[in-house]
Amino acid sequence: MYDLSEKAIIFIDGFLNLDYKHKRGIIDSYSTLEDFFTNPEIAVDYLTANNLDKFVNSFLLAIKENFIDKILVKYEERGVVCITEISENYPEELSCLPINPICLYCKGNIDLLNAKNKFSIVGSRKTLSQYLKLTKQFSESLSSSGIVIVTGVAQGGDLSAIEGAIDSGNLILTLASGHDFIKSEINRDYILKTIEKGGLVISEYPPEVPALAYHYPVRNRIIAGLSKGTLIVSGESKSGTRHTASFALDYGKEVFTFPYTLGTFGGELPNTLIKEGAYLVTDLQDISEVLSFNLDSDDKILLTEEENNIINAIKEGNTLVDDIVSKTNFKIYELIPILTSLEIKGVIVKTGGNEYSLAK
Repeated sequence: MYDLSEKAIIFIDGFLNLDYKHKRGIIDSYSTLEDFFTNPEIAVDYLTANNLDKFVNSFLLAIKENFIDKILVKYEERGVVCITEISENYPEELSCLPINPICLYCKGNIDLLNAKNKFSIVGSRKTLSQYLKLTKQFSESLSSSGIVIVTGVAQGGDLSAIEGAIDSGNLILTLASGHDFIKSEINRDYILKTIEKGGLVISEYPPEVPALAYHYPVRNRIIAGLSKGTLIVSGESKSGTRHTASFALDYGKEVFTFPYTLGTFGGELPNTLIKEGAYLVTDLQDISEVLSFNLDSDDKILLTEEENNIINAIKEGNTLVDDIVSKTNFKIYELIPILTSLEIKGVIVKTGGNEYSLAK
């Protein structure tokens, strides 16, 4: 299943105490990795030259005891497929990154890695409910049209993106740990269902690696790198979501985001990104026109349950804000952002100081 060069990369990446720089250094020391197992002295010379002598004995012992075949058997038993940077099906989008993953550890449908159209959706853990529902609708519509959704597995925006795409199978989850270290039962359930439905779960870390704090921003470069564009659902200025947006911009990818009413929680990063040139998104057409995605016209405008409730109230003649509050039982501070969203989408218009009607 793996040639000698691929086995060499998997072997080197399996040394968990070596950081990325030195794994890369060993790989780049070989003119051809096919020679790795018969000529380990090149790797030993690199380790010695970089004051890593403490790894030499374990390195040589692992080669002598055929460590690579043993670990590949374990991976196969766990359902993990290794796709190295030199493998034929390694995604081209990641090959172009300044620091590309040496190896991807995959569970599920690996064909999704090379799908033509991949689009990432990410948001903060503390995303307002109306934006979670909008995220789910966007994800569902995009994935049902054949777009592969790429995201993480954090609570909030990520899980809403998963919920929207999971049944289609057009979904790639990107972990910040190895496959053996899933933080919660909720995440585990989503991961198992993603695989069951024909999706894919990937990590750049061997299965035995736990999630560390710095893994999350590093992981986000893969989410951004794989995708033609990224939708930022929510986030404060210093949230982890900012890393994904920054990577996408650095890689020349298109960034999209929802608009927020000033002062709304979770809207600081989206509004900042819009000022910096990100695309303001109110419907799927805003994404499809930029990225040339082929979507059904019926999916152009997406409305949340709350938005539909307000539209129905207005249809029944409740056009004043106070009347809409009475009819829908929304608090005034909950209602105003939803009314603003409906205005932006062109569904309603403000006809007076506190009065709204449906757009013609």
